[in-house]
Amino acid sequence: MKKTFAALLALVLSLVMVIGSAYAVSAAPEGGFVAAEAVDAPADSEGGSAEDASAEGESPEGESAEEAAPESESGEDASESAEAEGEGESEGGQQEGGFTTTGWQGEETGFDPIEYLVIPAEGDQAELGYLESTPIIEADALKFKDLNKNGELDIYEDWRQPVEDRVEDLYAQMTDEERCMLMYHVCTCGDNAGVTYNYHTLYDQDFTWGEKYASMWFYITQYGITTYLDNSNGTPDMQVGAHNVMQAIAEETRLGVPVTLSCDRQYNAWGGYIDSPKNAFVYAHDMELAAQIYKMYAEETRAIGYHVILQPVVELASKNGENPEYVAEVVKTEVEATQEGGIQTCTKHYVGFQYAGSHSDAMVFDSWFDGWRTAIASGTMWIMSNSYNQGIGEGVKVDYDRVSLSYLRNELGYDGIVLTDWGAVGNGMAIGIYDEGGPEETDVAALTLPERYAWVINNGVDQLGAPGAGSPELALEESGPGILGVGTVKDALDQGLITPERIKEAACRILASKFASGIFENPYSDGQKALELSASPEFAAEKWEITDNETLEAARNPEEVELERQLMAKSTILVKNDDNLLPLDKSLKVYVESTASSIAQDKLVEYFSQYAEVVEDMEEADVVVADLTSYNDQAEYIVEDAKDFGKKLVIVCNCVEPDAWTVENADALLYMTFTRTADHGTGIQGIIITTEPDVYAQIVYGDREPAGMIISEVARDSAASEAQWKDMAGDMGADNWTRMILLAMLKTSEDHSVPENFGDPLLCYKYGMRYGTEPEFVFDTLVLPKSTTEVTEETSSGTSTSYQTIDGIKSGEPFSVYSLLWNNGADGMITVNAAIDGEVAAQKVMAVNGGSWRIIKMDLVIDEAGEHTVTVGDITKTITVE
Repeated sequence: MKKTFAALLALVLSLVMVIGSAYAVSAAPEGGFVAAEAVDAPADSEGGSAEDASAEGESPEGESAEEAAPESESGEDASESAEAEGEGESEGGQQEGGFTTTGWQGEETGFDPIEYLVIPAEGDQAELGYLESTPIIEADALKFKDLNKNGELDIYEDWRQPVEDRVEDLYAQMTDEERCMLMYHVCTCGDNAGVTYNYHTLYDQDFTWGEKYASMWFYITQYGITTYLDNSNGTPDMQVGAHNVMQAIAEETRLGVPVTLSCDRQYNAWGGYIDSPKNAFVYAHDMELAAQIYKMYAEETRAIGYHVILQPVVELASKNGENPEYVAEVVKTEVEATQEGGIQTCTKHYVGFQYAGSHSDAMVFDSWFDGWRTAIASGTMWIMSNSYNQGIGEGVKVDYDRVSLSYLRNELGYDGIVLTDWGAVGNGMAIGIYDEGGPEETDVAALTLPERYAWVINNGVDQLGAPGAGSPELALEESGPGILGVGTVKDALDQGLITPERIKEAACRILASKFASGIFENPYSDGQKALELSASPEFAAEKWEITDNETLEAARNPEEVELERQLMAKSTILVKNDDNLLPLDKSLKVYVESTASSIAQDKLVEYFSQYAEVVEDMEEADVVVADLTSYNDQAEYIVEDAKDFGKKLVIVCNCVEPDAWTVENADALLYMTFTRTADHGTGIQGIIITTEPDVYAQIVYGDREPAGMIISEVARDSAASEAQWKDMAGDMGADNWTRMILLAMLKTSEDHSVPENFGDPLLCYKYGMRYGTEPEFVFDTLVLPKSTTEVTEETSSGTSTSYQTIDGIKSGEPFSVYSLLWNNGADGMITVNAAIDGEVAAQKVMAVNGGSWRIIKMDLVIDEAGEHTVTVGDITKTITVE
């Protein structure tokens, strides 16, 4: 007799409650879950009956509706969770030969545990993880899962077979509906904000929030979707519990195709507590350290049940800097280390968020594609498109642009999965998009839903990403990113808008990624092993409530925590350090004030107090440390008060880029770039996600040293930033003549790089000072404006005309002076004075990379006629003023 899946799980729960040992949990979050230890099945373990445990019945109509419609943010969307909340007691246990997840038991928030068996990998045998209801087939003294329960060893079930053969066999057994649904990639339960997993959200067969939000049982069994984005929160073992439930639901379907789980967060083993400090890796410029951490992140994230990370980001002139060669180096490191750690990468966003808005007159096309060529060469298995912005084709968003996707497939040679950004084909997202490749312009917004899906799929898209799925009618009604219409790809196939060959191409790519991840053999995760990998021994043995940075750090893998602490220092840039003020002398009384929360302020005071006397009144201090997390009124008050009191001022630009104001006012300036905000979804309250306060104090007092570098030129003002050619580095503050020289260099350079010192930025690419080192500045050549006078002379042979050139100007008119500034020492900064007749008339901050040079340009005015001396640095020349 057939049983519903929920009933089967309830039976397992009752057995566990009787014979399982208690599993103690301290202070797990409300509505959360934890996982018990996995146990290998006996070598002779066999699967249970071949009964179909999947549920039968009609789809829920979704009358209940605690529905919270998400508001889209630019790019991937966020939405409010709509789960039922409740309380219950943590309870559960472990059975021999299986794995049991324990949940918060209670009518509203509890969920039944999943037990799976394991056949360990021994000799030629692959490890298998499976439900008792899945039969095991023996062949050649080896064991295999009978996923379709037909009593035969199919090619796709035979882990010895090549992936391409397994894909071909499974595809042949699928219906057109199942094939088409492989091309859907949505958020778990249809909620991109992250889900509180409980009985309802996981496998309640009668629980939906209308058509958009529904339980995972509904999404997997009724919609047939097998790829999900999960940005939910929880400790490693907590997340394992929910992921195992999803895999168990999938294993009970007709062909037992496991679900692929992706995550926006590069590092989600500690979901919501912290994420990967992406920017810090780039500013640190330590690829060895980056690779080590990326691999650890991947191993831990894979251990809790994820398979794909929607990272890295390939963005020129933003995320990874402006040098194409360096962008490529960063992308190569991340892709290779992440995939070595067991996670497939989804590199994004092709072509780039800034691509359309960053075209200059030069149209430096190749610069944008170095990173993409490198990502593909490094083996990225997925690419997400830049769905909301223009591609290569004029006025056409990437997914709808045949030129962009053709270039990716044909010119760059990419043969992996192309995934749209979230909601790219949603209603309202195609308005104003036209295709200019046909005889007439086509208004994509006027197309039917099947026509729209067919358009992007025929262009080369393999999967459609969206917050959720529902009826085609609802998909058309939803504005903004909206949702995917269930069955719409199949409708497009039936209407002849997509060929069976194109469906097969996309579906087989997706199936190949599933086989490559090994989830057909064992889709389940071991909560205890996940803890042992990513947690401290103390936390793995006896968990505690995580409320702040200290309790989180104590809970995590101590080796990983220390590597991140090294990264915090290495990604911090010492921008200015007059009179070697940093590291601070411990004898100095210090006043600390932050624009961040009171939590951050109090923590900084706590850890600074371990080094020196921290005073509560700025007037009593010898030095002021201003922690600026934003430029606002409070920031201005701190700086102004410090200057008014005549105090030495250390400004720490904490994840905000330094500008001329901070550089000019600070006696010493640190730029901290480390931040790990949860990428999408929601974060855990009370956790400081920038540089740890104790490490912050260590850097200021020299126990750790800043070692970062500037990755993109920093402008002197907004006008210079606006005028920069965003598709070409090195031109900040340059005139068009210089830009043309740089363009010529770029076009003849193999790596599309240009010198970093031809323009006039505040800070150049790669700039970064070090403690205990000194610059060695030398002024060279002072150029003043020339005045040319015609001179007529009478000679024996007649009148002779000649021209005389002198350093001269007209009174009251502005003029520019130029000088060359060499730095024969380490990176450093100097305030250059320009004087007229010994009186300082102008000042300019010049930061010069060690072993390099900068051109100084300063504007002056002289009102009085006559001869005057002009001095820049230590070079003086005379100028005549008319």
